[in-house]
Amino acid sequence: MSHLYQALLGRDWDSLPAVTRLLHAPDPAILLEGHVDIERGGNPVAHLVAMLLGLPRAGAGQPALVRVSRDGDGELLERWYDGRHFATWQGREAGLLVERFGPFRLSFALAMDAGVLRFRQRDVALWGIALPQVLAPTIVASERGDVQSHRFDVMLRLPLLGQIIRYRGELRPAEE
Repeated sequence: MSHLYQALLGRDWDSLPAVTRLLHAPDPAILLEGHVDIERGGNPVAHLVAMLLGLPRAGAGQPALVRVSRDGDGELLERWYDGRHFATWQGREAGLLVERFGPFRLSFALAMDAGVLRFRQRDVALWGIALPQVLAPTIVASERGDVQSHRFDVMLRLPLLGQIIRYRGELRPAEE
């Protein structure tokens, strides 16, 4: 049985760095640790939205712990940034990566681009209702790495509010 990202990436799976392949092939789970830099948008309403969504506080060099585990046909991705827990579920539908967070369902096409895994957002649904692009949140995300570490960069923007949060960091397999 292939793993979620392996099935979605096909031949490009082998071009992922070793630690990134480890992260996206939990058997049954993988734990990584490192640090994350978190920026929140400058708009006061964006701060309120981030708070209501339970997103982590802004800060540089915050401790990061990430656990990925198999969960049914997908994976549960749990993050602890500066001690705050944030979880999403990822699966596959129609050849796209689907990520669920609370009432949101986002889909992404995965593509390798010069050694960088890019998540190209396709659509967003809220409580099962597709949102028009003009109302939908936008996620811009990428991953890269080497033999020792996995690096990620994720930004969430909302129409009219701009950036809600951006988090960038580096992870390594956790010491047992």
